[in-house]
This record gives sequence, structure tokens and C-alpha cells, in this order.
Amino acid sequence: MNMSDTFKIGISILFFSLLIIIKPVDAQNEIPADFCISQEEYKLYNLINEYRKALNLPKIPLSRSLCFVAKQHITDLIQNKPDTNICNFHSWSDKGNWRACCFEKEIKDKSCMQDKPKEITNYPGTAFEIVYWENKEANADKAFDQWRETTAARSVVTNFKGWETYSWNALGIGIKKGFAIAWFGEESDVEKVTKICGTQTEIINEPPVKDDEPRVISASSGRYYIIFGSFNSLNDARKEVMKYIENGFNKAKIISKDNKFRISLSDYPTKESASKAKKELPVRYKDAWIMPF
Repeated sequence: MNMSDTFKIGISILFFSLLIIIKPVDAQNEIPADFCISQEEYKLYNLINEYRKALNLPKIPLSRSLCFVAKQHITDLIQNKPDTNICNFHSWSDKGNWRACCFEKEIKDKSCMQDKPKEITNYPGTAFEIVYWENKEANADKAFDQWRETTAARSVVTNFKGWETYSWNALGIGIKKGFAIAWFGEESDVEKVTKICGTQTEIINEPPVKDDEPRVISASSGRYYIIFGSFNSLNDARKEVMKYIENGFNKAKIISKDNKFRISLSDYPTKESASKAKKELPVRYKDAWIMPF
């Protein structure tokens, strides 16, 4: 082999190395093209949004990225079991394309959990996770029932009790074996389509449409309204009710009765359902009251 041949081989090796180095950083975060969620996972997504709807909270768009993170985490929990000793179910092993994390109650740096969507996908922000586990097959109904009955999980789902300042714009779901996981993020997902496994269904990631003008109710409907605020002027009531709509009460409306214009945060068919919803309200609405009309 002469010097010229040696030089050519060296150039080839250098060129190949450069190809590896300049590989796009985001390539490692690409979600597989055939990625999809199960119908059971989609059911859990809908159960969460139906519950929020009952509380007059806006629908959270389905996030393909956060669904992928949820399913990756379940696989890690099942195969690698990072939840040992003091580490809880929010922990991640060192066996994947992410930063290992032993998450426990008193941990100060919570970014090891919250940054996982950015580490694993191209999701643009942090997110928060709730986990369900049982020693047999998990399903949507059992996971949702536990989250609804558990104060910590319910507060994340409904933006109450410490989560009022958050506005969820992305929701991801994963279910496998004994686990069900939901991820909540404030940033909208850059991925716009989520496929449902075994079907032709594709869920488009779109923000909910809000009404430009709040409704004014002036005739009895037989419903029970959660009232927070009363005004003498319809214009003043309109200005105030728009603030509540912007804060997540997308079905807030004005009740016109006895020359007063009252703000209804939400309304229900029975007194019992209205009372239950009132108890779920953040503490700043503690003076709200129920009015049949």
C-alpha cells in the first residue's frame, strides 16, 4: 500500500466520522412512525376530559409525545424496576435514552421527572405525571376511579388545590399490565396527530374552541347554578364573566333574574351534582353559592 492509498483511507474514515457527528440532534427524539395508543388508553383520555367537562374545565388536547413518554415509562417500570428502596413510581432507570432518576417524596430537584418529555421526545416543555398501579391488569375505569378519589391526583386532573395556576394544553396516556400513567403539560405538542391502534382513527391535536360571547339566561331552566358574583349592570356582568371563561370556566354564563345579573361558573341538573362540583372548586371560590333557576 502506497502513501496515496493510506491518505485516501484516512480521508474516508474522517468523512464517515463527520457524518456521525453531524447527525441531527433531534433524530434520537423521533417517535416511531407506527406509534399508536390502544383503545383502552384513548378511553382513559376521554374519561379525564369528561370529568373536566362536568366541572366546566376546558378539554385537554391529546398529545402524541406525552403518550409516548407515558408508555416508555411503563416499559421502564416493568422491565427495569427503578422504584426500589426510597425511589417511587416517578423514578427512571439508567437503561434508556434519558437521565436516570430516583424520585422520592422529599426530592428537591423535581426536574428529573418533569424534563422527561424533553429528553425523550421533541415536546417543547416540562410535564407532570400521575401513576396508577395494581397487582393485576390495569384498565381505564379502575385508574380513573382511583385518580378521582385521590386528592393529589384529582387536583392535577382538575387544576385545583395547588394546580390552579397551571393550564393544561397536552395530555398523554399509557396503560400496560398493572400500570396506568397520565402526563399533563402546559405547552402544546408539536406532534399534531395521534393514531388509535387497530383502527383508522387519527386524533387531531387542536385547542378547544371558546365562545366569543357568554350566554345570558333569563328564563327558568330547572337547573342548579353555582353563582359567584352579582351585578346591577349587564355590561359589568359581561366583563366579569369573560374573566372566568379565560380562567377555564368555559361554560360560565350570566343569569338575569330580579333585575340582577349573576355570574354562574357552571350549572348542573341536580342539587346533588351541583353541590359535589362546588366542593371541587379552588378555595378562592369558597363563597360561591347554589341557585336553582
